[in-house]
Amino acid sequence: MQLDKSSFTIPNKRNEALEDLIRENSTCVTYPAKRVFLEPGMEPQGVYYIAEGRTRHYMMAGDGTEKILYTLSAGWFYGETPVSLQEPTGLFSKAEVKTQIYIIPLRTYEHLVDTNKMFRDAIMENILKKMLILRHEIENLTFNSCKDRLKRLFCSTADTERLIDGGWYKLKVHYTQYELSTIIGGARVTISKLINELCDEGFIRMLNRNVQVNQEEYRKFMENS
Repeated sequence: MQLDKSSFTIPNKRNEALEDLIRENSTCVTYPAKRVFLEPGMEPQGVYYIAEGRTRHYMMAGDGTEKILYTLSAGWFYGETPVSLQEPTGLFSKAEVKTQIYIIPLRTYEHLVDTNKMFRDAIMENILKKMLILRHEIENLTFNSCKDRLKRLFCSTADTERLIDGGWYKLKVHYTQYELSTIIGGARVTISKLINELCDEGFIRMLNRNVQVNQEEYRKFMENS
């Protein structure tokens, strides 16, 4: 299960005219894989636009436990909330792979929001999408058990267009147990136990350390969700 194959959010749509505008009004930086470029309390340099690569945005408890809010791939903005409020960030932000980012300074960002409808609409859509991600996460944590959250994650990433061995779906996304624990909100030992339970129940199977979801169990779960 390769970390560099993981993505916890859908890719954002790309707009060539928007990206031309951003390039003209920003500074380009490249972060190597695993680089933490923002930490809680730091002032963002501006609004970040991900041109290539992928970033992880997460919280960390005092004991080192992480909780991922989302990862963002090419086409996403980040930092518009703390920059607009002129407050420091409250999250850790890390490049998961080599990542190219355009940083739009605050004054330029404010000018573009005021004067360019295309840019303003893109920022608004980006904020609303992230609000939906967080709303669904609150709903998931509040109303679903850890086991159901794990089932929901597997089903949401099942490749239902390809059936394997007459009854199994591969996952479009491959996760490590650590990644699953930070997404689901459970300890790694709990995730390991639940994976074994789901295998025993026939909901999933493991082939070459990769998870596959049973077609019939997928159908039942989605009908009852």
